[in-house]
Amino acid sequence: MRKMNFQSANYEVRPGVVLSGQTTTVRIVPRGRHARFDDKLHRLTWSERRNPHQHAPEILAPDSETGYRIYFLPMQESRDPRGLEAYESVTVKPERDGSLQFQHMFTGEQEYGLVITAEQEKKEVLKLSIYSLLPDLYGRRVYRGDQHAHSFFSDGKEDPCVVAANYRKYGYDYMALTDHHKIYPSRLLLQAYEKVPLELAVFTGEEVHVPYPSDIHAVNFGGKASVNEYYVDHQTECNEEIAKMAETLSKTEEAVSFDALQVAQRIWVAQKIREFGGMPILVHPHWINNNTYNMPDVMTDYLLKNQVYDAFELLGGLSVHENNLQTAFYHEERAKGCRIPVVGSTDSHGTEPPRCFNDISTLVYAFDPSFESLTAAIKDCYSVAVEEYQEENQYRLHGPYRMVKYGRYLMETYFPRHDEMCWEQGRLMKDYALGDPDAEEMLRLVYGRVERYAQEFFGY
Repeated sequence: MRKMNFQSANYEVRPGVVLSGQTTTVRIVPRGRHARFDDKLHRLTWSERRNPHQHAPEILAPDSETGYRIYFLPMQESRDPRGLEAYESVTVKPERDGSLQFQHMFTGEQEYGLVITAEQEKKEVLKLSIYSLLPDLYGRRVYRGDQHAHSFFSDGKEDPCVVAANYRKYGYDYMALTDHHKIYPSRLLLQAYEKVPLELAVFTGEEVHVPYPSDIHAVNFGGKASVNEYYVDHQTECNEEIAKMAETLSKTEEAVSFDALQVAQRIWVAQKIREFGGMPILVHPHWINNNTYNMPDVMTDYLLKNQVYDAFELLGGLSVHENNLQTAFYHEERAKGCRIPVVGSTDSHGTEPPRCFNDISTLVYAFDPSFESLTAAIKDCYSVAVEEYQEENQYRLHGPYRMVKYGRYLMETYFPRHDEMCWEQGRLMKDYALGDPDAEEMLRLVYGRVERYAQEFFGY
């Protein structure tokens, strides 16, 4: 579970995001008496608090007279050498619930510091944050997910139900089970939880390897049918289609630099995934498999340049080595003008203990957690790939600069409380899967908590 920072632990800025150029009413809500803006105790020195008479009723009564000035500091502008007085501000008094409320029009797309000073003492009390968005991002939510995970139906460690429960426990909003060669384990997972309300969106999927036993890997995210099974059932027909495609490719100028048949196989897989309603994802080209990279760079370049797949698994959970090379390759391709939608996936093979689990994810800025909305957002480059270092509580986001900036703000302000609520849901999901008779009712009781929090944070 992500560690709370000062803002997430002590205050809620509602909403946490606002529409640029529009006047918005914002509330700063304290989380606990110690954070209330009308409490007199927090302004006492330690020596004053030790004096028994300071606990008289008048000290404990709310103080609604103290004034605060809130300064709005745009993150894209330097504070030095200018003082706070150079920035726009507003003066407010505490509300009856100990909160502060103000109206302001934020401009541009950026993070703003909310520097709060006490009017009487003329000193800075605390600094919080809010984010101003342009219209195309405003109205979208953020969903943390994984498109690539395995269970004990292939080379993973656990039952699909346990895998999904642990994903929710660690703050994922959506996931797909993508076992090797087969789609039915993901269908079993959907069936297992179909009678209880979940705030984790679970999708079908598989890792595709055709023509087997070649080392081709691709993810069928959300497909309605299995490409693996289709190939096995129609092998002769499929091989003929691939051969014709390879013959056409071999006549192109680029064919001298790659194996036309292997490229044709990968194109065929991507086309078939789309035909079956899924999103084809290009995965781990720099994974070291049998002492070589899983895919030659010339082939990866061709597939990305021609947008054969709908997304590139920029980060995977297998090794830092592959992620380092894939991010470098991504930046070079982007410099050439290549448009590349990205995702981050764990490729997890176990969650207890973790094996490639919880270190990688995707943040998708979508209108809702449906398959259609998530995939449309990813294809439109409204996503970033995230790598986290749990022990250090550090992380890196990769993708378009604009999406990374916004994503870092959300990682600091939105996700700590989001993950806290997900932890309980995930624990109950596992209890339900293991037959706990009370878990179903408890899942119904906690259902909707994350959604209500999101509505307050995003304001819609």
